[in-house]
Amino acid sequence: MTHDDLLRRRPVWEAMSDLFLDTETRWSVPHVARRCAASGHDDEALERIFWAEVFPEAIHNLLDIAGEWALLKLDEQALINRANHGSIPWLTRRAHGGLVQASWLATRQVTAWLRELSPEERETRVRALDLLGRRYFEDPARESLVASPIRMKEVMGVAREEWVRYEPVCRAMLMGDERADACSAAVMKLLSV
Repeated sequence: MTHDDLLRRRPVWEAMSDLFLDTETRWSVPHVARRCAASGHDDEALERIFWAEVFPEAIHNLLDIAGEWALLKLDEQALINRANHGSIPWLTRRAHGGLVQASWLATRQVTAWLRELSPEERETRVRALDLLGRRYFEDPARESLVASPIRMKEVMGVAREEWVRYEPVCRAMLMGDERADACSAAVMKLLSV
């Protein structure tokens, strides 16, 4: 791995590791996707980076009783070794990949949307998607202070546009006991403001 490859890889590793935190990570999808899109890596490379490099390094956090919830420290040398020689750990992926599969699939989809945008447009879209995701994955019965009125005003038009395609992505990340209709209703209430 060259120095330039490493510089390009580090932000992707860091962003992808957010999907392995022991907390609500579905909100992170737009931010992880932004880093993936900005990296210039194609879908095939991102898939390999996620499953062959980051997954074996980070999955332990979700299997730990008291996993890290704020920032996951990755062993850079182990990541470099996996990037140079590693293969996807199929048995571990089969056993534990379901813990991150839905979020990773959502990240790939959002990455494809963001890839073609300018950095400024990408940032606006990510702020809108973040607002939508935070409202969707909160407890729908609870009134939200998801964003300040100023932040909401900045992205509300884009959020209305993006919800059409982001809602199915969010729905696919729901867990068994979460109700999609209630989550969607909470977002629609926010968008009607």
